[in-house]
Amino acid sequence: MARYGYTVIGAFVASMMLLAVPFAVYAQQQQITITLDKQSYSTGDTLRVTGNVPRVITGLDVIIQVMNERNVQAALTQVTPASDGSFSAEFRLGGPLMSNSGTYRVVVTYGDIQSRAEFAFTAQAQPTVREFSVRISGIQENITLRGTITVGNVQSATIDQDFNSIVLQLSGVNADSKLTITIPSTVIRDEFRDQFMDIEEFIVFSEEADTEFPVNITRHTANEATLEIDVPAGVETLEIVIAPENIAVVPEFGVIAALILAVSIGAFIAVSRRQMIRVPL
Repeated sequence: MARYGYTVIGAFVASMMLLAVPFAVYAQQQQITITLDKQSYSTGDTLRVTGNVPRVITGLDVIIQVMNERNVQAALTQVTPASDGSFSAEFRLGGPLMSNSGTYRVVVTYGDIQSRAEFAFTAQAQPTVREFSVRISGIQENITLRGTITVGNVQSATIDQDFNSIVLQLSGVNADSKLTITIPSTVIRDEFRDQFMDIEEFIVFSEEADTEFPVNITRHTANEATLEIDVPAGVETLEIVIAPENIAVVPEFGVIAALILAVSIGAFIAVSRRQMIRVPL
């Protein structure tokens, strides 16, 4: 009887072990795959994370964390996986919680499963960003240009109607700098202002350089356009050409002043002649 009892218990244990094998294999298959576009990054780089979840659950998002070298969360986002389980996210690396170099981790969580990937991070000093605000001189309209610059200063801005452009005078650009500037649609003459959205490019060059500078339009609405421009060291004059050429910028004071001066001189001559005629002989 005892032997029969042991046999039953042994058979029960064996059957449970056999049943557990598929579950163990299934559990091992329930993994999130993670792929990083690089293995090492520096401050200012963009980290791109892609991957797949094993099974999509409706209404459940993928949580992606970036943990710094002290295992403190430095960045967080959540994305909805596609129907095939794929997901992706991007992080711009930097900030107070990424001020130290070391081994960082990407932690991806989906429901009760989690996967991790490591990458090397090199912290670099962030450039100081200066804000500027300059009024365009030489025109009747009160138009102010605003933005930021990492090295140097924006001293002044003028309009060049001959080239349909805005000319910036810079100082102190003793190293490569990044300039961000917002150009309002008010720089365009009234009759062309509704075409501001038609401008597909802004051409930027300098008297000190022989090539055009790359321009990134980060924002473009009917009222304003924000440009990012990489400015090489030593540049003192930056000219931003507003294209297409048939869209005219606002007139300068110089043109108006010349017209007023011409009219004034003509009136003065006419009055003088009239007084001379009236003088008795």
